[in-house]
Amino acid sequence: MRFATWLVDLAYDALALAGNALALSRGRPVYVLVDLSGEYPEYRPRTPWWVRRRPESLEDLRGRLRVLAADPAVAGLVVTVSDLRAGLATVQSLRRALAGVRAAGKRVIAYLPEASTHIYYTASVADAVIMPESGTLNLVGLALEATFLGDALARLGVTGEFEQIAEYKTAVEPLVREAMPAPMREALNAVLDSVYDDMTARIAEARRLTPADLRRAVCDAPLPARAARDAGLIDATLYEDELPDYLAEGNRVPALVPWGLVRRRLRRPLRRLGAAPAIGVITVRGPIHMGESRVRPLSLPLPFGAGETAGHATVIRAIRAAEHDRRFGAIVLAVDSPGGSALASDLIWRAVARANRVKPVVAFLGNVAASGGYYVAAAARRIVCLPGTLTGSIGVIGGKFNIRHLAERAGVHRELLARGEAAALFSPFMPFSAADRRRLRALMEDIYERFVARVAEGRALAPEAVRAVARGRVWTGRQAHGHGLVDQLGDFTDALDAAKHLMGVAAPRRVAVVHVRAPNAVSISRPMASVRHLLTPGLAALLEEPILTLLPWEISIR
Repeated sequence: MRFATWLVDLAYDALALAGNALALSRGRPVYVLVDLSGEYPEYRPRTPWWVRRRPESLEDLRGRLRVLAADPAVAGLVVTVSDLRAGLATVQSLRRALAGVRAAGKRVIAYLPEASTHIYYTASVADAVIMPESGTLNLVGLALEATFLGDALARLGVTGEFEQIAEYKTAVEPLVREAMPAPMREALNAVLDSVYDDMTARIAEARRLTPADLRRAVCDAPLPARAARDAGLIDATLYEDELPDYLAEGNRVPALVPWGLVRRRLRRPLRRLGAAPAIGVITVRGPIHMGESRVRPLSLPLPFGAGETAGHATVIRAIRAAEHDRRFGAIVLAVDSPGGSALASDLIWRAVARANRVKPVVAFLGNVAASGGYYVAAAARRIVCLPGTLTGSIGVIGGKFNIRHLAERAGVHRELLARGEAAALFSPFMPFSAADRRRLRALMEDIYERFVARVAEGRALAPEAVRAVARGRVWTGRQAHGHGLVDQLGDFTDALDAAKHLMGVAAPRRVAVVHVRAPNAVSISRPMASVRHLLTPGLAALLEEPILTLLPWEISIR
């Protein structure tokens, strides 16, 4: 297999040398226009066969930037932003990628006709930030809104009957309450403080401002372009057609060329022959549930709206395939999930733990890897995440919606015949009795203790230390690192370097990265159940699973 890899690299290098020899020489420097648009998942997501245009991933963008950084004819980048919908951790990855281009000796110029907080946060790492004089900088800070539906559901005749372990496990609070309870307010304020402090510190550092000066500018926002320039937040007010003269070096005015036109004229970096064993990458994206992973083809404004779901059977087959494949010297488990089914999370955890005995497993946590999303990563030998990753949420919720009064108002009367005291435990037409709640609570406590034990074992912490930072509490990646829940702050490339280290391979050495697809399996499922998961994967998980390890919200900056 390694000989085949060597041959592939040799053929690639031969083509690259030929292409580089034919690359057109340019008499003036070139700035390449790079537009940031979309959600930028860490990897290219699975999409139905009829979807031809696939969104660009961080993996794609990093590859593009590496090519640009390696070409001596490229003087720099002009970065624009058209429709950036990335989460906080993804924004931090984008900043790191742009900083890498600067570290390679290229200039990075951000041109922003207007900029919201998350766009400016991304662009602030550039050498210069430029706006037209009619532009507006909406660096207004962070806000979090939560909608509580308890009163509205009660008026409809729907009652949420849930138990939670522990007090910060607030996944169902918006569905059963009219206002934010104190533990939820405390936890969310702590997360917002961490995100805001980190974001303002990074922007102030990049713009050479004091944090106090930056916070004053945030309080004065929105700012017209000239006011933003006077505050030191941008470097110049220019229209797009004035950029070439601004970037000129003496009499040499650069050409501004879109990536689509310049990509075939760039020199391609050569690969190093004799590569080390490959790293297998397995993704856990979206709500976790029993069964097969699914892709939702429609983008609907529904709860837990990830387009993909992580089915335990699919993920486990992929893990076992990577475990037994001798091409792979290590596995990277890329998690971007709010959790879901407690049972599915534990089964995936077991597969990760078994694979980790055979070869090192490194978990990379993306925008959110909390509750069940953290559970599945707990068995990894090393956990890497970004400062803005939402993680932790070590807790359990369980229960049901009681729709009996709603049905009666609609003229629907349901009668139940049962054998066994708990036969109707999860019937949506029967309220929980005191005995039912004791049974449910006992089951949830057993799951919670197992969750704590899994984390304690994987992180080499005492169970008491895990309980102190558990209780359903959500942490940012920086906070989690301080509590020992993650090993390292970094992006996906840092996770790959950690995997190389555990393989005994030097970080600069090239290692093939292969996305592992689960082998096909034949399964029989109910057609209507499949439709529900395709359209509302997260909501289906909540309605069908009696006990969940789930984080229902995500911090986004706008």
